[in-house]
Amino acid sequence: MKQEIKEYICKYCGEIFVGTRGGFSNHLRFCKMNPNQYPPKQKYKEVKQQTNIYKLKCKLCGKEYELELTESQYNKNNYSKFCSRSCANTRKHTIESKQKISDGLHNFYTGNTDYLKYKHWLKKSNELKSKNPYYIKDKEDNYVKYYHCGSKELNEKYPEIGCRQSKKWFNKLIPFGFDITSLGSERIIEEFYKCKELLYNEYVINKLSPADIYIKYNCSKYINHSETLLHVFKDWGFNTRSYSDAVKECFLQGKLDISETGNKYQYKHGWHTTWNNKEVYYRSQNELDYAIELDNQQIDYEMEFLHIKYYDTQLNEYRCAIPDFYIPTKNEIVEIKSSYTLDIQNMKDKFKAYKELGYNCKCICDYKEIQIL
Repeated sequence: MKQEIKEYICKYCGEIFVGTRGGFSNHLRFCKMNPNQYPPKQKYKEVKQQTNIYKLKCKLCGKEYELELTESQYNKNNYSKFCSRSCANTRKHTIESKQKISDGLHNFYTGNTDYLKYKHWLKKSNELKSKNPYYIKDKEDNYVKYYHCGSKELNEKYPEIGCRQSKKWFNKLIPFGFDITSLGSERIIEEFYKCKELLYNEYVINKLSPADIYIKYNCSKYINHSETLLHVFKDWGFNTRSYSDAVKECFLQGKLDISETGNKYQYKHGWHTTWNNKEVYYRSQNELDYAIELDNQQIDYEMEFLHIKYYDTQLNEYRCAIPDFYIPTKNEIVEIKSSYTLDIQNMKDKFKAYKELGYNCKCICDYKEIQIL
């Protein structure tokens, strides 16, 4: 039921209040002129929580200690009687206090369903251990903890092996010649590092990608995805390649063609059929005109055929150069540029790498050959 809105006059301050009776009651209660007004919250707290420092003596060791208590707490003996937790825990219990503790624990555990479940599990612990791969039977038929390296000392000495939480982890190494029967013995150390060295050579030295390694060693039976190998390499501390470095390696190894990257070019581009029926991809009108010129002269050529690693002195990093034209009969690389796209320093860096590999080099800018020194 809605309360009726009326006009009220405060009997303390004389202020006119318009609203419900409940609102007016609150006004009367907290009116500043009300002699029976409740104290403000902060003041109420200060009055209620006034504390003093009391010097007390420990019941066990007799050491003096200080406690900040209210007068009420001190009068009611509602405070710790010991100077520290160690003194409180080592005190001598009376027969009555012992009985209280015993009754309290009994009532807690008999009515605690979680504890009863734990107790039920504890009874079957030996049965569980017999099925648990982390426990094996010793000579005296007792269950002892299982260690990958055969002993706790070797597990701690070779944490790369000992830290594995499951035997199943080692299944990932089976495609690389790991003997799974070596688990639980010292022989696992030799097997583990043999596989680690093999994968280091494949990934770091031979520059194979995780996907290449996955296919080469037919890992599908033991590893769900090649990405798992990358996580293993990171776990072992290998210097893994970034995405841009991986793309560069793909270009250098010829696994990725620049026309497959999906880039959109603002210049004229497309496929061109040469005089000897080869399909080549051009990326500007200048490149197409030069290709037609070679076709008219019936000179054999390739476009974006070579992938050469060079050092970019402007970016201070290694990059992959893909020359525009390669003429096998002359062992010559031809770069086609316009005055807009020509970067002299970048071209010098590329030509240095080309010449070190024994190629002849030529740069044509706006249909004219220029010298790159």
